Amino acid sequence: MRVLILGSGGREHALFLKISASPLVKELYIAPGNGGIPENQKIELDVCDFNSILKVIIDKKIELLVVGPEMPLAAGIKNFFKEKIPALLVFGPDQHSARLEASKVFSYEFMEKANIPTAKSHVARNLIEAEAVIKNHSLPLVIKADGLASGKGVSIHHDTKEALDKCSEIFNDKIFGSSGDSILIQEFMQGKEASLFAICNGKEAIYLPTACDYKRVYDHGQGPNTGGMGSFSPGNILTQEHIEKAHTLIVEKVLREFNYTGILYTGLMIGDNTMNVVEFNCRLGDPETQCVLPMMETDLIPYILWSCGKENAPFRIKNNETYSVPTKPGYCINVVLTAAGYPSSDYVKNISLKFPDELPENLHMVHAGTKFTNGAVVSHGGRIASVVVYDKNPNIARDKIYNFIDSLKKLNDFSNLHYRLDIGQI
Repeated sequence: MRVLILGSGGREHALFLKISASPLVKELYIAPGNGGIPENQKIELDVCDFNSILKVIIDKKIELLVVGPEMPLAAGIKNFFKEKIPALLVFGPDQHSARLEASKVFSYEFMEKANIPTAKSHVARNLIEAEAVIKNHSLPLVIKADGLASGKGVSIHHDTKEALDKCSEIFNDKIFGSSGDSILIQEFMQGKEASLFAICNGKEAIYLPTACDYKRVYDHGQGPNTGGMGSFSPGNILTQEHIEKAHTLIVEKVLREFNYTGILYTGLMIGDNTMNVVEFNCRLGDPETQCVLPMMETDLIPYILWSCGKENAPFRIKNNETYSVPTKPGYCINVVLTAAGYPSSDYVKNISLKFPDELPENLHMVHAGTKFTNGAVVSHGGRIASVVVYDKNPNIARDKIYNFIDSLKKLNDFSNLHYRLDIGQI
């Protein structure tokens, strides 16, 4: 099978590593990729330039397209290729389903109609409407830009003036562009956040290993939100009972409403006796994917083919049974290295990076914001790379990661790099 992955981040590099190990894959390409991908397997193009992707698919005789990021899904890439090349398998939801991630307002209105538990919310489509809600709202409160904002469209506010100022930035200063044409103003939910990933085929769902991630830039959950500073799998929040409950109360309703295919990523807030949806995403999470995929004991490709309707499931799903993929014993932990200044837009750029030729056992690097130029790896984004370790003992895994990062300091100037020290304290 000839496969093309779309994307350039850590999620896509993790997919590349997992899919490249499949005996079912004859040729594998990634577009545009990053500095950690072999040059002969990278194709330079824009992931939302569907006509250029079409040319590559025809030229390389691609049979399966795996879409990593949310932007092409929201733009309708599955619909496009269903019309242009009906035989092409596209792993991901159609444009209508992808609105679950692309529009927070659409997602909230669906959850209200389907009686899916989530935070009480108000929709505001201009500053006047937002002010009217916020002045009478309890604190803390959450503001969410309606559209895609690269993980930076959500903010928590403990002060009314601060919340009003944020709304002014969104509506007047257009800090999120058209993604901020509408916002959700939500109650603040108490509990612990957890990520639940399901592969769906339109009628059924299969659950991947659970994971927890770290959103804040500094240790102990301090500082602004980021795209993610690290993760570990399996997560220590979701139990089998939680998964079964989420399947019945949430996932089955999404399947019925949308005939949903591809990855359904449900962000959950788990309280003492409550479970609420924080958000839906229509692709794998980053940095969770870096841990989730190595925890799979099995090949990923058969599950992707099942999702695309190409083959029967590599297992038997019984009625009312919640099925999860076979998972390795032990733990996988991921620590993200970022550029100093991230997540602000003025982070340090073009940092030269050196990595050792040989890596410790059960440790690997996943590149994200890197490029390979003039024979060297250079940073090309805020989140640069992940250090990923598997071990049966989580404490040994943590020690391996942080000892390895200490060894990187002998090869690199870490004054321009940043990472959290508390990842994977399970």
